[in-house]
Amino acid sequence: MTLRILVAGMLFVALTNASAFAQDSLYDRAVTARLADDPALAASLLEDWLAEHPDDVDALVQYGYALLALGRLEEAEFAFQKVLRKAPEYADAAQGLALVAERRETEQAVRSGFILVEGALSNTGGGQDDWQELGVLASLPVGTRTTLDLGGTWHRRFGAEDVELGGRATYRATENLWLRAGASVTPNADFRPATGISTGFDFRIAPSTVASLDSSWQSYPVQDVWTVRPGITQYFGGGRFAASLHSHIVAAAGEDVQIGGALRADYLPTASTRLFIGTATGPDTDLGVVRDTTSIFAGGELPLTQDLSLTGSVAQEWRENGFDRTEGRIGVKLSL
Repeated sequence: MTLRILVAGMLFVALTNASAFAQDSLYDRAVTARLADDPALAASLLEDWLAEHPDDVDALVQYGYALLALGRLEEAEFAFQKVLRKAPEYADAAQGLALVAERRETEQAVRSGFILVEGALSNTGGGQDDWQELGVLASLPVGTRTTLDLGGTWHRRFGAEDVELGGRATYRATENLWLRAGASVTPNADFRPATGISTGFDFRIAPSTVASLDSSWQSYPVQDVWTVRPGITQYFGGGRFAASLHSHIVAAAGEDVQIGGALRADYLPTASTRLFIGTATGPDTDLGVVRDTTSIFAGGELPLTQDLSLTGSVAQEWRENGFDRTEGRIGVKLSL
């Protein structure tokens, strides 16, 4: 009897220790660490676990979320994609991939501040003088949710010169809503708007989809112009790619309402690198005169150093009435 009790006790202790050991695996310790807001420990433990269990999709998902918390977006994206290749219906991995895209988008939108100096030259053809521009824009954070953009641009067209000054404030009201308002003034305006105001917002309607609406009123020397610009932007590939579609609804005094649209594609491999290409058709109001215009454009931003980048673009416009135009822009952007 005593022997049976001793054996039973030894079995109980062994089973208890085995259970405790199973519950204290690297994987379980990693999950506990991640849930306790220690993603660095979680990632380290999961790396050891995955070295021996490379096909454990549950561990890969946990690893992806730990990397996401650490801001290692490239590695998190790879982990979630690997899970979805093995288990396409794994909802947590799909959600993790959407969160990577959202984080990339936020990093693009949240700016630490910069100064941009940019010049432009347009060949208008028909024996007319080339258009010239030189502008300076300062984007400055005000608090944690507000960005203030202040700038001025010198324009030379048809032998006349205008200096347009403007500002815009952008406020992040919630995690999914951005509000903005702006105003501009051109003293002694010849062809740019003497005054102008604008309002707009962006609203995230899905993890990778953002809807927008902008409206403006501009008082040109020749007439007043009202513009409404609804649009939608869809992010793909974990936020590396974006496609946007916008409509332009333009009304001017004494003229019929005109509608146009624009389609643009962006590639954003890093926070300081962007390439884009697009096309637009519909009313153009650059001089306050509404003209039906078709254009194609492309450009981007490329880093030169950690704080300095080069911006540039080219565009070709074909106007239904008047001259066609080829424009080139180049600028230098300094991060603050």
